[in-house]
Amino acid sequence: MKIFAHLIRFGIKNVRIRSNGCTVGEEKSKTPGRGQTKPTRTSASSAEPRRGRRRIIFFHLTAMAVVLSPLVLGELALRLCVSPPPINLNDPYVSFSGLCPLFVLDSTGTRFETAEERLTCFCPQSFAATKGPNTFRVFCLGGSTVQGRPYSTETSFATWLKLNLRAARPETNWEVVNCGGISYASYRLVPIMWELLKHEPDLFIIYTGHNEFLEDRTYRRLKRMPRALLRLHQVMLNLRSYSLAHRFLSGRRAQGTDDGRSSKPVLPIEVQARLDFREGLDSYHRDQTWHQGTIEHFRHNLQKMVRMSHGAGIPIILANPVTNLKDCPPFKSEFRTDLPEHQMERVVELWEQAGKLDWDDAYGKIRLLEQAAALDNRHAGLLYWIGKCYEHIGRSNEAKKWFVRAKEQDICPLRILEPMHDAILDVSARHRVPLVDVKVLIEEHTEDGIPGDEWLLDHVHPSIAGHQLIADSLYRAMEDMELVRTPQDWRTTRDELRQRHLSSMNDAYYAHGHIRLKRLHNWSRGPIPNPPPRPSDSTQD
Repeated sequence: MKIFAHLIRFGIKNVRIRSNGCTVGEEKSKTPGRGQTKPTRTSASSAEPRRGRRRIIFFHLTAMAVVLSPLVLGELALRLCVSPPPINLNDPYVSFSGLCPLFVLDSTGTRFETAEERLTCFCPQSFAATKGPNTFRVFCLGGSTVQGRPYSTETSFATWLKLNLRAARPETNWEVVNCGGISYASYRLVPIMWELLKHEPDLFIIYTGHNEFLEDRTYRRLKRMPRALLRLHQVMLNLRSYSLAHRFLSGRRAQGTDDGRSSKPVLPIEVQARLDFREGLDSYHRDQTWHQGTIEHFRHNLQKMVRMSHGAGIPIILANPVTNLKDCPPFKSEFRTDLPEHQMERVVELWEQAGKLDWDDAYGKIRLLEQAAALDNRHAGLLYWIGKCYEHIGRSNEAKKWFVRAKEQDICPLRILEPMHDAILDVSARHRVPLVDVKVLIEEHTEDGIPGDEWLLDHVHPSIAGHQLIADSLYRAMEDMELVRTPQDWRTTRDELRQRHLSSMNDAYYAHGHIRLKRLHNWSRGPIPNPPPRPSDSTQD
């Protein structure tokens, strides 16, 4: 390093001498006196500064290369000689009171099946303990959407994907295992994927993003950590040297916190959603730190799962979830916390005036509601109603913008937020992971381009036809990955298999689905928000 320092000092000295118009060993020419003729510029003299600048740039680049070369060579040596460090399952944001396996051996010891204690959140699934030579095993991870709610796994996209694959290559034993857990967020999927790596997977499919705000967590540490530093840390983890150092330091820190002084929240073994408790919706309030921490945690989990699959040499497909925008009002709305009371009263007054107008005067409604939104642009219910007005007059682009804004300002965000969509797209592009953009898929199959009840049964769960559409897109992604080839008669065979499968479902299956849908509605979704009561009449803070 001393040699590098001497080189740099010598270069700086050399550059200063050249900037004075001389080279080493030359003296400055004196200013011409009276009677002396000032030398004229020649083409050679004008070219000299350009050559000097090029030399300076070349020297700086050379100095940087000399300084950085040990780091580059060290990184290459580590990649060639040292195996990558095992994925650190220690979550920097949360910890769990315990972890139980999702799959255990059955009584015969020949098959793995869903552990009995996990059946509260997962549906029964099983696969061979010894993988056959002609078996292709797919694990689908996510929440209740993956499970197929409000119905079940029989009509989920995992089942339709299995039929698609069987239609293409019936001689292969396709095992598509549904690992969708009710209310499961991305941070609960990471340990599940770690477990599944032991079961010889051939492909992972990840569909997650809607459940990140269900459990109560805090992100106090993020108040002291700049967002740019978190992003830099995620990028640097791709370097072998940085990841090894990070693992070593994390282990040292973990040893120092064995006395229970860790500031991370400890979550129970299974999900305890805030909405499962009485007055759960009332516990949600606007919290920017919590929102930002949840988004960063989501990105962290996506990257960890991608690194886990890539580290094991297993291909992975990410899905970008869809949400019901136009037919799902916000679950909870609040006025801006910094809104003066007289402006709050004005917002309510304008909203009430708009509500008294007939729908024939939709433009009048819009004018009044947009005046209210100019005073409070964070009340989700107000923003949603503006979207409904634009939808009524057929201006879909404007309606979609307001619906998205309403979703983003929902105090109880049970639908994936836009920065989380961005995280999925970014992780997919950065790590070259195939992406099935379900959001765009449903938009393209909806007449006005706004996802709604046409393909979704509630705020996030697709209809059976929607699951079939997702399965077709996943199949095409596998085709692009050269994991399957499509014969000419594939579509006919697929439709026959689908019809046979649907015929096997009895009326009780659909009746149970409708009952679950009603329960889900009562659990989460309230009526379309009317103008709130005037602040003076409200009992809320």
